[in-house]
Amino acid sequence: MINPPGPENWATKDNEFVAWYPLLLTKEGADQVWQPRRSGYYVHIPFCTAICDYCGFSVERLKNANTSRYLDALTTEITRYADAGRLTGHEFVCGHFGGGTPSTLPPEELIAIKHLLDSRAQVRPDAEVTVEVNPISFTQRHADMYRDAGINRISVGVQSFNDEILRVIGRPHRAGDVAQVVDVIHNAGIGNFSLDIIYGVPGQQVEQLRDDLRRVADTGATHVTCFRLEIIPYTTLKLREAVGELPPKLAEEQLNEMDAMIAETLTGYGYENYGAFNYAKPGYRSVHNDIAFGAPQGEYIGFGNSSYSFFNGYIYANQPTVARYLAAVEEGRDPISLARRATGLEMMSRYFVLGVKLRRVPRAGFIDNFGLAPEAVFGPVLDDLAERGMLRLDGDDYVLTGVGARYVNNVCKSFYVGQNRGRSQYAQVVSTLTKSTIEAYARKARKQRANVVPAPVAEADPARSA
Repeated sequence: MINPPGPENWATKDNEFVAWYPLLLTKEGADQVWQPRRSGYYVHIPFCTAICDYCGFSVERLKNANTSRYLDALTTEITRYADAGRLTGHEFVCGHFGGGTPSTLPPEELIAIKHLLDSRAQVRPDAEVTVEVNPISFTQRHADMYRDAGINRISVGVQSFNDEILRVIGRPHRAGDVAQVVDVIHNAGIGNFSLDIIYGVPGQQVEQLRDDLRRVADTGATHVTCFRLEIIPYTTLKLREAVGELPPKLAEEQLNEMDAMIAETLTGYGYENYGAFNYAKPGYRSVHNDIAFGAPQGEYIGFGNSSYSFFNGYIYANQPTVARYLAAVEEGRDPISLARRATGLEMMSRYFVLGVKLRRVPRAGFIDNFGLAPEAVFGPVLDDLAERGMLRLDGDDYVLTGVGARYVNNVCKSFYVGQNRGRSQYAQVVSTLTKSTIEAYARKARKQRANVVPAPVAEADPARSA
């Protein structure tokens, strides 16, 4: 709270002309005026050789897709931003090619997009550049060309080393493919690679997950991301669940046991749990995660359909479908579908909403950025989370507890402000279900209902009805 000036300030009329503010200029501040902002970029490649049953991302099958047209649109979008000077004032310390499956493209086509960004934006020579790959589309040629082009980090969607688990979730590869892709990475001399694991799969046993984690560690992976499976609407996995094709869902107690086991096992293998879902060997935290989530967050810009950005004070999302994205770019328009300029209060909120994802949120950074203590804005929220055992003060940092990590999205939403409260994320999900798939599962459901034998109707008991 700011107090008004005392009576002495009004003793005489002040004739100093107030022309600029604030007044606390320093020589040190002069060096920061044109310091480029630490930023990252993301490029969405929506193509997949096969679409996994659980996938809710905006993707399409590579077969019959017009990849050349999409890459032309990407080139146009990036060039348009660069020509308009929108990328100036930013130093890109990381880049991420995601999807979809970027490795479905011939390596020279993806590398051409990277080289375009290198030439039109201020990308650090040592920037961490990651490409997501699939075990069945990543070859030695991909790895060698990526390495020579300065791509220095690979992220592999392993999901499991257990063939039965892979079948349940509708993943097209098998454990042998994973072993092969790890050999490819090692042969190329790419020392920084991350493996994704999905757990909480219907019917999965704790020991199966423990074996997955052991195998992850045996690969020498520098980073591991562990996701609980979510069976979301408008996916094949949801239809399979509806007709009873999946094993029984795990109880919450089993899922919590898996959470605890993951943390214990991976830390035992020398990984540090630095995020709600992320584990890294010392020195190998994801720079992309740090930019997007670590408080104070950096800026990042997304290219391609369904990508989202936080850039120049705006949060915005590109058109979700490939068709709408292409139409916008080819008509000479920005492919942005929704946007909002963040208010000052939303920026304070964002500091915590995203910051807790990386488990540690520094008070000092909040004070440096916003000029007041976080307790002055979020005191009741911080107290409530502390009482619930979700967040605690460790030195001068707010730290997410083990229980808080389990409920991390609840914690995030505790810091929502204004009209953001009660709202859901912008829906980037684009259903990949085909008409034939929906009709096939509809027939199965009708057949199941037809085969259900009605329970016998008990005869009325005269004594009860009297």
